[in-house]
Amino acid sequence: MCGYLRDRTLDSGNTTGICELTGFGPHGLVSAALLPNHSECCKPMSRPRPSALPKRLSRAVAGLGLVLAGCLAASVVAYESAIHQKLTFLAAKQLNRCLVDSGVPAMNALQVRMVAKANARQAEANLFVRIVRWSYYDRSGVEDRELLWVVDTRMHEHFNQQVSRLADAAADAYRHVGRILNHVQDVTSPAHAVPVYTGRWWRLSWRDRFDSFSIDQAQVAAAVEKSCTYLLANPASYHRVLQDAAEDTLTAVSAPVFGLPTTWEAFWTLNDDPGKFGEYGPAGNNFGRDASFPCGGGERCVLLREDPLFRDFALQRHITAVVASMRVLLTLQRQR
Repeated sequence: MCGYLRDRTLDSGNTTGICELTGFGPHGLVSAALLPNHSECCKPMSRPRPSALPKRLSRAVAGLGLVLAGCLAASVVAYESAIHQKLTFLAAKQLNRCLVDSGVPAMNALQVRMVAKANARQAEANLFVRIVRWSYYDRSGVEDRELLWVVDTRMHEHFNQQVSRLADAAADAYRHVGRILNHVQDVTSPAHAVPVYTGRWWRLSWRDRFDSFSIDQAQVAAAVEKSCTYLLANPASYHRVLQDAAEDTLTAVSAPVFGLPTTWEAFWTLNDDPGKFGEYGPAGNNFGRDASFPCGGGERCVLLREDPLFRDFALQRHITAVVASMRVLLTLQRQR
């Protein structure tokens, strides 16, 4: 029998000083009185009270785990859902203008909303999905997993799944295209095309600041008005559109910052190995904010909050996102 010594003595008759041992045996709670000649191994003691510290510690650890998981989940998505939705509506509106008299059916309001909803929902995926499926592009095309085996660090497997399902699910075609569109739009975000892991928990920074930069919808709409000829003359697969959008973003990141002796890699630096993650450059995760950093020839480059250089760069990325979205939607409409 295993047990504990209860702080109680039996004091009746000639049995003074007898202790009672109480514990758990194979058939449940039992007790036995120990005779005086065994009292040396039966010293009165209280039942140990469970400490509150382990419980508090476990709760604290669990709480910290949830916080870190939430922060990790926030750091693996690109554009906010509201921006995905704006890009989708701009693309659908312009595509329908391009399809007038083309022989390709235009999208109706319900179809547009099915695409936009699926796109936004993927951007707002639940905590578990965000943790195990990250939305980063693989420049090498190897589609490897760089961290834990349960974590898919790249988007390609999920992208391929949606393309495959699209061929077999005519009724849900617009939902699958919405999810495809989400990935295509994501690679117009530099941090997700380079890619750069955006979570910086030690700086309380969970997202790339470019991803929340506002869209100038009027300028984007004006810029894509003349895209119809190119669009209709250049049919493309979903995979081709994803690759083209990513390569356009990578070209933009490698391009010079107008008037400054540096490139946009000052913000997102490419790894020499295309299969590896890049990193934030000397300007850090400061797109759209005041930024002062070393650049060519020992000088310091300075960009200001809401600098026109930021706006021009973001405008071109958003134009690329809308044109790529139009190409995806056109590919589907050609098959209807």
